[in-house]
Amino acid sequence: MEAAHETRWLVILNPHAGSGRGAKDKEKIEKKLHKASFDFRVVVSEYPKHAVDLTIQAITEGYRNLIVAGGDGSLNEVVNGIFGQSVCQPEEITVGMIPVGTGNDWIKTFGIPNSYKEAIKIIKKGETIRQDIGRINYSLNGEPQSCYFANMAGFGFDAMVAEKTNILKNKGRTGIILYMQALISSFWQYQTTRVKVSYDDKVINELIFSVSLGIGKFNGGGMMQAPGARPTSGTFHITIIRKIGIFGILRNISRLYSGEFTKDYRVSTFRASQVSVSSARNISGEADGESLGDNKFEVALLSQKLSVIYNPENYLE
Repeated sequence: MEAAHETRWLVILNPHAGSGRGAKDKEKIEKKLHKASFDFRVVVSEYPKHAVDLTIQAITEGYRNLIVAGGDGSLNEVVNGIFGQSVCQPEEITVGMIPVGTGNDWIKTFGIPNSYKEAIKIIKKGETIRQDIGRINYSLNGEPQSCYFANMAGFGFDAMVAEKTNILKNKGRTGIILYMQALISSFWQYQTTRVKVSYDDKVINELIFSVSLGIGKFNGGGMMQAPGARPTSGTFHITIIRKIGIFGILRNISRLYSGEFTKDYRVSTFRASQVSVSSARNISGEADGESLGDNKFEVALLSQKLSVIYNPENYLE
């Protein structure tokens, strides 16, 4: 291990984040880091999942301080790199975030400003917190798979919205309207199905619209899908929406952004650290907005496993 890298920062920049804003603003971000007297090197992720490999390579080279210049998907890839390597314990890595993405939901819980200059100030202060991480076990073409998430995982309708959102992002769409478009188009296609959700010693087996497991509070560009989430609690905040119908959804759209939708009689919330989600025909899943396909999912919480830089003044616990 190169000792000099222990204190140097590696910036992993996603040029596609924010529909190309990452590439356009690369020089601007570098100038602001230089101005803040950071000792850093920038690497650029060039294709999907590349940041996973870049993270593993960086840790192997001795880096222990990482900055993600991207969105929630970029952070997700870096987290999967951290938990996919065997050089050191994940707790030895510190992660900071410069938000460049479209939704930037993780930063809303951790109080990170949606501004390059202000986010870099927070990283410079270096206040850290150990957050929980989720691990999902599932299968792909009959082979067992594992992935990790830092903010939220969703199953059923949530996963369809995430998939449509990613398609729209690839077409260059941006902003909150992107998520609303994905939400509305999904309304007309999604079919509520019977889903079995097992947690602790309890089982729910009925017609379910969506299941959300929150470490952070927000997803979908600011929707407060898990209003009771606490990133250091050792449990997921789980939100289950039962069969609700199009008019029930439309009536609750504005309440999605305040968390008030959980008062609807068709919505249940609870806390657990081990959850199984399955359906007779399998159910679609997503983690931090990244699609996982149709599967049976086993989800476990890893308590306080990742050290992240946060802003204690605006941290939403």
